[in-house]
Amino acid sequence: MYGLRVPAVVSGVLLSSLALLVSLAPALASPNGVVISELRARGPAGGNDEFVEIFNTSAGDVDVSGYRLQGCAAASGNPSDRTTVPAGTVLDPGDHYLFTNSGSGGYSGAVPGDRTYSTGFTDFQANNASGARLVDASGAVVDGVGSPNSPCREGAGITTPATTGDNSFERRDGGRQDTEDNAADFVGPKAGGPQNLSGAGAPGPEITKIHDVQGPGAESPITGRTVTVEGVVTGIDDEIGASFGSGNSIRRFPEDAGIFVQEEPADADQNSETSEGVFVGFVRDRAAYTLGDVVRVNGRVNEKFGHTIISETINREPEKVGTTPVPDPVEIDAARAEGQDPQARPYYESLEGMRVRLAVGTANSGGTNKFGELFVTPGTEQDRVFRTETEPALIATDADAGAGDPDNPFRDPDGSTTEVEADLFDTVSGATGPLLFAFENYRIMVQEDGLPTVTDTGVTYPYEELSPSGPKQFRVASFNVENYFPVGGALDGGNVSQEEFDEKTARLTDATNGRLKRPEVVAVQEVYDLATLRALAASLGGYTAYLEEGNDSRGIDVGFLVKDGVKVEGVTQYGKTATAPDGLDCSDVPGGLFDRPPLAIEVQAKGFGGFTVFSNHFASKAAPDACREAQAAFVRDRVAELEDAGRRSIVAGDLNAFEDESALRTLEDGETSLDNLWDAAPEQERYSFAFQGKLQTLDHVLVTSGLKNRIGDFRYAHFDNDYFERDDQAEPDGHHVSDHDPPVLTLSK
Repeated sequence: MYGLRVPAVVSGVLLSSLALLVSLAPALASPNGVVISELRARGPAGGNDEFVEIFNTSAGDVDVSGYRLQGCAAASGNPSDRTTVPAGTVLDPGDHYLFTNSGSGGYSGAVPGDRTYSTGFTDFQANNASGARLVDASGAVVDGVGSPNSPCREGAGITTPATTGDNSFERRDGGRQDTEDNAADFVGPKAGGPQNLSGAGAPGPEITKIHDVQGPGAESPITGRTVTVEGVVTGIDDEIGASFGSGNSIRRFPEDAGIFVQEEPADADQNSETSEGVFVGFVRDRAAYTLGDVVRVNGRVNEKFGHTIISETINREPEKVGTTPVPDPVEIDAARAEGQDPQARPYYESLEGMRVRLAVGTANSGGTNKFGELFVTPGTEQDRVFRTETEPALIATDADAGAGDPDNPFRDPDGSTTEVEADLFDTVSGATGPLLFAFENYRIMVQEDGLPTVTDTGVTYPYEELSPSGPKQFRVASFNVENYFPVGGALDGGNVSQEEFDEKTARLTDATNGRLKRPEVVAVQEVYDLATLRALAASLGGYTAYLEEGNDSRGIDVGFLVKDGVKVEGVTQYGKTATAPDGLDCSDVPGGLFDRPPLAIEVQAKGFGGFTVFSNHFASKAAPDACREAQAAFVRDRVAELEDAGRRSIVAGDLNAFEDESALRTLEDGETSLDNLWDAAPEQERYSFAFQGKLQTLDHVLVTSGLKNRIGDFRYAHFDNDYFERDDQAEPDGHHVSDHDPPVLTLSK
């Protein structure tokens, strides 16, 4: 190399200066994604055979007009300009720009430089301060590389050979890795591969095998790395994820929509523990890809709640490079699925992202839910899956492939073309599509070409297990009617239309009339206001609505529908101003105990005498158990007061607590004679809700001892969770109008 050289013996003054430079050297993280991606301080032609390549690793254009390439002096470390980028130079995402040495014996590469310089760089050695850096037009440092003593360096710096040869140093991950440590980020010396702005010199990308992305465990071994993979499109997810925050504001997750890519069979590694498929997120033009397209994808490897994905760079779509037959699906081995560890589920994990097929499964977790999911277990055995059970083979079908990219996935009126519609115990044969992991379960993303056959082997439609109460019977039901909002009400990122309100009212009418057979008292939850509940009472005919406004920020309240002929006295709301125990946040009212305070009515009819019914909606599962326990204690104390006065009580509602949790234990703790009737229901039908493929009970009815000898029947009316939502009925259909199954108590003389 030509220019200044540091002698082998360095004076004590210079050594002190270099030590000071080491202590003062900054970490020069690129502020905009433009980095020095490759450089050479000595090449095959000698010391001046140099180049410095920069690279825009960001997702946006970067104007590099006026950027200057600087060198740090070998002796002092002082930076000085080598050359300046001309005005009007913009690097698009993925663009390179090449600086080359034009001096005597200079750059010998075949790829022409975009800008030249004539003063070279001293070899980066431990006993000097040599280095290169890039600054913007204002002089702010953008990136730097230097010797271990250079102020141009990041982190520990690097040392370049002092002998002639192709001594290039390149950033890892194709020029993208930037951890602010040159020693960690650069690999070399190696053969140079300079690239310029025109794309000349760009090598074919280094392809990472998909099985190396997936690895043998639950998480990718290269999470956080940017890779290029190549494979066959085996499926799409055509629905952007969404959730709702305060004020009903909608949050969207564009990475949830994309394509599934799988290695061609010839490229598979034949390792049964590693998957050959992966999901690619952030793909916006999903309609541009069809099954069988061979694509090249560049993106970062991420884990999203246990699902390995490649986050395709925004604004850069996967590149089509050919077509090929779609790989045959892997047939799910029911025995291996059942025998896998129930927590890690390594067998399913080994297939994550791959095209699979379930020969036959049974809907043992209820019918298709409101999210378009149907949970099944392999085989044909009819055996419900409960919350307290372990079922390692449980798997779902997912309907997102045919969602049609809805603006609001929670309010899409047209549903999905790939939804698998089935009732409890129906048989599902041939579900085919890529396997993904979401919300703690593995799912088959069923594609248009993989729709299964559903055989009606399940529960009988319509639900007709209740008969109208007779002259010597008195029926009390509890019904969470799920977001019964008026016209204009804000719901799931939109406002309820007249058509939507009318449909909901008609379906609740059918549910109450046809499925519940018009109970004498219906304790309701999740109703917006009294006017809304009165609309349902008018539609039913022969009922009166009762409701008091509570504290819930969304406006949902508890209330009653009471059949004509039932005498009602003492309509009382309890606990609207009750306070929570210190340190607990249980309500939308600061320090409050209830969002939906209990409402009680005293009723009598058919000679049953008087008793009090409480309608309750305890704090959601997102709140601490201690909140529901405190709410239960409050209700228990009110019941105790009534019992002390010689009165009987029924406590009903959505308690958001399982039968074995503290809220129910508190209600039954001996201060009253309250008894939960959950265990009085038929053993295989003790559930009111389905969550992540498990049947569970959130809705309860408890009675005091004065009514226990009147219990004629208790059951859960499973017209919601056991059935899919039918949208092709000529008349309003009450099945699946809510996500809760009503508990129903029949008192008999």
